[in-house]
Amino acid sequence: MIQRYPFIKIPLLLTFSLFLFHLAQKDFDNPYERPIAGDAQAYYAYLPAIFIYSDLSYDFLKETNQKYYPTEIQKDFLKEAGEGVVNKTFPGVAVLYLPFFLIAHVLSLLFGLPADGYSFLYQLLFDIGLWTYLFLGLVILNKILSFLNFNNRVRNYTLLALVLGTNIFFYSVYDQSVTHIYNFFMVNMCVYTLFKFKEDGQFKWVGILMFFLALMAITRPTNGLALGLLVFFFPSWKFFRSIFQSAFKPLNFLKIVLIIVPIMALPFLLWKAQVNSWIVYSYGEEVFVFSQPHLPEFLFSYFKGWFTYTPLALVMLILGFYFLYHKNKTQVWIGIMFYAICVYIFSCWWCWYYGAGMSQRVMIDHYILLAFLMALTFQKIAAHNWLKYSVSIITILTIGLNIVQAYQIRHGIISGGSATKEKYWDTFLDLDKKARVYPFDHWKLEQTISIDLNPESKNTDKSTPRFIEDAWTTEVNEFQPYSSSVLLKNLNLRRGARMRLSFEARARHDIKETRMVFVNNKELIVFGLDQYLKKDEWVRVEWLYEPLDSINHVPSVYFWNGNSHEKVEFKSFKIDLFFAEKFL
Repeated sequence: MIQRYPFIKIPLLLTFSLFLFHLAQKDFDNPYERPIAGDAQAYYAYLPAIFIYSDLSYDFLKETNQKYYPTEIQKDFLKEAGEGVVNKTFPGVAVLYLPFFLIAHVLSLLFGLPADGYSFLYQLLFDIGLWTYLFLGLVILNKILSFLNFNNRVRNYTLLALVLGTNIFFYSVYDQSVTHIYNFFMVNMCVYTLFKFKEDGQFKWVGILMFFLALMAITRPTNGLALGLLVFFFPSWKFFRSIFQSAFKPLNFLKIVLIIVPIMALPFLLWKAQVNSWIVYSYGEEVFVFSQPHLPEFLFSYFKGWFTYTPLALVMLILGFYFLYHKNKTQVWIGIMFYAICVYIFSCWWCWYYGAGMSQRVMIDHYILLAFLMALTFQKIAAHNWLKYSVSIITILTIGLNIVQAYQIRHGIISGGSATKEKYWDTFLDLDKKARVYPFDHWKLEQTISIDLNPESKNTDKSTPRFIEDAWTTEVNEFQPYSSSVLLKNLNLRRGARMRLSFEARARHDIKETRMVFVNNKELIVFGLDQYLKKDEWVRVEWLYEPLDSINHVPSVYFWNGNSHEKVEFKSFKIDLFFAEKFL
């Protein structure tokens, strides 16, 4: 069957293989690994609110959040506006979620399973939905590259490099919570409809184009930038004039109105239903600051640079535009202008790094252009052996780097996908998690304190440290599950402070249960040590604490082995206290 549909072969094999890899490490019962998480909790909430609870005030979230999501990962997406609260996100992507939501809901009702919108079947079908749209986006991209006269081998290399060598890999295998795979599908559909219209002139393709343009507009308003891609692939005024002439025929125009108006009306109707107002700026203080673009940080920073974490994109942009310049100079200038405008606008968002994740996720939306430049590069180098081998090696190396960095981000080796220069290179290609804290350049060091565990210093409480190997040491063991409490004195802890606590630890057994406990008045913060310690070897451990308010008492830390037989020794406690008014 696959042989009869050649455009689906590589997309299907690629998507299915990655989906199996994804499932092999996915625990749907783990509340920290649910696919409907993060931003997706906000986009998705429209569906249970409308189809299950009839509750656009979202009161049902109190129960479902308590049942399915730990407090620290519950998404805060409700904003006060008008006469109530409004879901701050636009509803477009919920339309793409809808078929999979309905399948899950019907199956849950048929088989007597929890039909609350968030149980296992809803999570699974939501997950399958993302992979379906990735598959469809790749199939459509394959067809577009065929329209552009790239042969089968070039198209296959392009699809493999695009998925494995960019952050598409991370946002499909590891993180299903954002809209960009869906945007990738919709943008590709828009370009595809124009190729089909150019091929046969049928108006239905214009209708489909208008449907997806409208849906993109109510998903993320910045999706309007994708119009630049239509101009890039069809740099001819005559072609667009033929579309306008067809669209403004009375019957065709009526069809377009009937397609666009119901879709574009969705956010306005939802705003009216939620807060009794037709127009709401639901993002509150989250705005674009066009006078303060973060261009270098957006592209090259260790914190979240697109080219830092997706270097294959930089290679292919340079080579692709070089080869395109000798073929179509107009497209080169359109493409460069398109990227310049997109990067400028995206980098002006108040949160220019777009939260935790890998690389600049907003660039995934427009990867059809990157794929075209990849295909052009692979096609042009085929006749030059030295160039072919060089680019092939670079591509393979950057794919490997991309997969390793995706793993590092997923497993907290690069926490949040955001690093300093020191952290990036200290963990480069490292698959072991390190307990290290890497200060940012704008953190000001205020204090450095070494904590003496000598009992005469009175820096410990509840038990007496031991003098071992020329150092005062506290420990946990089979007979002493709790260590001494180490008092953290003389610290100016207040909002904006960053306390880096470090110590050395040596495990005498394989460690599973031993953890550090930070005590701040009645607040307890537990920090597991099992990922970091090594048997019979001293390991330096660092931990970061950022208070939300001033602390006027003396906090402390102690260690507990969970009443197990585990023995761990601790020494050389040190505190570095930094201060910074802003996160970045």
